[in-house]
This record gives sequence, structure tokens and C-alpha cells, in this order.
Amino acid sequence: MRPYPISGAVLLSLLALPAHAGMANATMQVGFVLTEACTVSAQAGTPNVSCSHDSPYRLGRVDAGVQQGNQAAEAAWTIYF
Repeated sequence: MRPYPISGAVLLSLLALPAHAGMANATMQVGFVLTEACTVSAQAGTPNVSCSHDSPYRLGRVDAGVQQGNQAAEAAWTIYF
């Protein structure tokens, strides 16, 4: 009786396992959050809005009866993001 050919075949089949181990398929759901940062600079006239990822925004101007402290202001601005 020769046990060597059987154990040799088993060893060869074990060597082939790592080659098939990398072929398994799997699904994975991935998500990410993109954080937005916007800077508003208030200068004379229209405010300047600068967003890091070009997010949309809308400027609204309010003229009627706006006051800052004791002085009447020219206009107030509202920025909608």
C-alpha cells in the first residue's frame, strides 16, 4: 500500500485553495456626506457669497422700513441656501 500518492494529491489541492479564495462575490452599500462651507462677506452693495462646493443660494433684498439701531439702513439682505 502506498499512502504517498493520496497525501500528495491532498497537498496539491490545498495549494490551489488560495487561488479560488479571492473570487468570492459580495455586495456592499457605501455612502458619504459632503460638508458644505459658505462664506458671506458684507460690503457696500450686494453681499458676496462663496461656497466651497458651489452650493446654490438665492439673495433676497428687503427695502421697506429697515432700521439698524438709530439709523435707517439702505437695504437688508436675506440669503437662502
